[in-house]
Amino acid sequence: MKKKMFLLLIPFVFVLGFLAGCADDDNGNGADGDEVYNITVIIKATDSDYWQILASGALAAAEQSDGRINVTIDGPPSEMDIAQQVTIFENSIEAGPDGIVIAATSGETVVNAVADSVARGIPVVALDEYIPSEYVSTFLATDHALAAGETADLMVAEWEAAGIDPSGQSVVVISAVAGAGVNVARTNGFIDRITYLVPDINVLETQYADNDIARATDIAINLINANDDLIGIFGDNNHMGVGMALAIEDTGRQDIITFAFDANQQQVDAIHAGNLTGMVVQDPWGMGFNGVLDVIRAINGEELIPSVAVPVNVVTIENINDDDIQELLSQHIVQ
Repeated sequence: MKKKMFLLLIPFVFVLGFLAGCADDDNGNGADGDEVYNITVIIKATDSDYWQILASGALAAAEQSDGRINVTIDGPPSEMDIAQQVTIFENSIEAGPDGIVIAATSGETVVNAVADSVARGIPVVALDEYIPSEYVSTFLATDHALAAGETADLMVAEWEAAGIDPSGQSVVVISAVAGAGVNVARTNGFIDRITYLVPDINVLETQYADNDIARATDIAINLINANDDLIGIFGDNNHMGVGMALAIEDTGRQDIITFAFDANQQQVDAIHAGNLTGMVVQDPWGMGFNGVLDVIRAINGEELIPSVAVPVNVVTIENINDDDIQELLSQHIVQ
């Protein structure tokens, strides 16, 4: 079965041309006497390939600017370190950059910091996680619930292709973080869609793995061993996907259909080995790149679209060797 969800192509702006149209101020700081923009990019965690790729996209905007953009990357070690990320945000405001781009782990926790930042003349652009604040210049993200729901459609199609009747059988979600907006949207998006498609399916209680691969592996192994009728597992980030794949390898249960969010090399290898059915591949590089350009637009007083939907692909064994998918993976996976 070959099915893509959306075309993942974000039109990247050539940075020098973009900057030429942004500001005419001349403060003598740039490579050619033009204004230099100091941008802080705060990622959710430094322990994940996904956020490192987003950071690389942001740094690429600086690299292509001929000295017109300086990007500083910061973030806590893990997505579990929510309070630490808030502190990093507050400290970044005190440092006085021209703009801040943030992928908040919990949007609710940074509302006050956003207001403080904007009050000091430092625009804020949000990536991935919605921040409920009128002061955010723009928000770039995947429609997480919709994308998770698409994996439910693909899971049902995989069952049909394998001759599996899902009625009365069990599925489960393994989530990285309890309560975080993105994870809640993905979890609910999957569960809402799978129960719509198979009304009498048994959805086991969602399990939380504290964004830890080893814990996700143990949870998945225990679920598989305790539930002979388990036919599907959904993981809401790449750490959960790796843990699920390791559990499938350990138990030999390749008949269980498994989908997870985000991409890394371990998940690519797992798809080839038959230990992961598919992964939802977003565009972290593009979000980082365009987030930097958008915050510069905000610095220069441009009115931005409040919310921008970033499209995704679902990668499975059926399409993983396609040229466009290979190009996508080469751009967005840390080798």
